[in-house]
Amino acid sequence: MWYVQIMNKLKSSSSKYSKIMKKIIILLFAITSTAHIFAQVTHEFSINGGGGLSTLNYKLSSGQKTLGFGGDFGLGYTCIFGKYVGIQVGAGLGLYNSKANLNDSEVITPNLADSDGDVFDMYTKLANYEEIYKTMFINIPIMAQVQVKKFYAMGGIKIGIPLSSKYNVSDASLTNKGYYPEYDNWAIKPAFAGFGTFHSQSSEGNLKMGVSATLAIEAGMKWEVGKIMAIYVGAYFDYGVNNILKENKPFINYINTLPAEFSSNSALPYVTEKVNLMAAGLKLRFALKK
Repeated sequence: MWYVQIMNKLKSSSSKYSKIMKKIIILLFAITSTAHIFAQVTHEFSINGGGGLSTLNYKLSSGQKTLGFGGDFGLGYTCIFGKYVGIQVGAGLGLYNSKANLNDSEVITPNLADSDGDVFDMYTKLANYEEIYKTMFINIPIMAQVQVKKFYAMGGIKIGIPLSSKYNVSDASLTNKGYYPEYDNWAIKPAFAGFGTFHSQSSEGNLKMGVSATLAIEAGMKWEVGKIMAIYVGAYFDYGVNNILKENKPFINYINTLPAEFSSNSALPYVTEKVNLMAAGLKLRFALKK
């Protein structure tokens, strides 16, 4: 090898010139080695799809949550340097589902004014109450990939941009009572004033979500199919590190001129402090190499 031969010749000399030449030779070797690695760059353009656990994750102050299932579908580009290391970017659609059973939970809507102008806090007890959430995010992965023979592993971050987030409640019962702090008094009726138990209550709407930052890992097997195609089969796990829930509407929409015709919004912001994305499952990726 040219580098070894030249360095051996320079070892026998202790002159200042030889020391300078050694440094130049080392620099040239580093440059040519790097150029050699980049000369072996492989470009992969891929389509992928996967599914499994795909949910909104949260801890409830009361009630029970049920994690949901969904999927992840997208396009990607991977730049592989040499045979072992690569960088992947792309864009995909993530589908997330979840539901919260909030029976016997109580939600407070503060600072309402009745038809006489008196201020009270509405306390609402929930029964037969289940909120179902369906959410879609556009996910942009930035991942490092390492492969050894047929085994590959990836790690990085996904930036999630909310596309749609909806909730739905059907046939619930709400029991309202009002507390008047000025009089230190409770109102539990009449129904025409919006107090008492109201059956067959339904609501639906949008939840305001923010951008998600998700840590992502994936590992599995890769098979080369000829010279232009590769198939990846692996398992993945994504975990959001930030709170994405931005909703802060009052739970009860109260109209003091028609108090019995109130409506409700999502109770989720009142029974949890943080919502993040979480997903785990299997993924299949088809890649064309160039």
